Amino acid sequence: MGFGWIGVACALCVGLCVLLMASPIRVEVEYWRAGSDELRAQVRAMYGLVRLRWRWASEAPPVRGRSRRSREKSRRSGDERRGTRSLGAWRWFAHRALRALDRMAPHVHVDELRLEARMGAGESVRTGMLVGASYAAIYTLLGWLSSRVRMHRVPTVSIAPAFQEALLTIYAKSIVRIRTGYVIAAGLRLLTAWKRRAS
Repeated sequence: MGFGWIGVACALCVGLCVLLMASPIRVEVEYWRAGSDELRAQVRAMYGLVRLRWRWASEAPPVRGRSRRSREKSRRSGDERRGTRSLGAWRWFAHRALRALDRMAPHVHVDELRLEARMGAGESVRTGMLVGASYAAIYTLLGWLSSRVRMHRVPTVSIAPAFQEALLTIYAKSIVRIRTGYVIAAGLRLLTAWKRRAS
C-alpha cells in the first residue's frame, strides 16, 4: 500500500515538472525615445502565476563628486583587471553562448513586432537618405531574424520623415513567447560554458 502512494506521488511530481517545462514565458518589451529614453518590460510565466514588471528611464541624474584622480585610478584598475582575463577564454565562452542561443531561437515565437519612428536630419536630401538607409537596415535585420525565429505576424515598420527638423523619435514594441523548458536548457548550457571559462 505504501509503494502505491509513493508511485502516485512520483507521478504527480513528474506531471508537475512536465507542466512547468511546457508552460510558456511571455515577454513584452516597449521602448520610447522622444528627448529621453524609456524602456518597459513585462514577463508572465507559469500560466500567469508569476508576473514581473521592470521600467527604466534615462532621466537619472549623473553621478557627481568624484575627482579626476579617483576616476583615473578606477579606470587604471579596471584596465588591469581586464588585462588579467584570458581573451581566448572569453572568445570560447562567446562562441558557446551564441550556440546555445542559436539552439533556442527556433523555439522562440514572436507574436508582435512593431517599430514606429520619425526622423529628420534638418535637410530634405539628407533626411531622405537617412530614412532610406534606415528602412534598408531594418528590413535586412528583420529578414535575418525571421529565418531564426517563428514570426506569427508580419512585422510593422513605419518611418515618417521630418524634412525640416533634426529629430529622432522611436516607439518599438515586441511580444515574444517561449516555453520554460527551452529557457532552462539554454541557461544550463550558458552556466556550463561560464564555469568552464572560469576554470
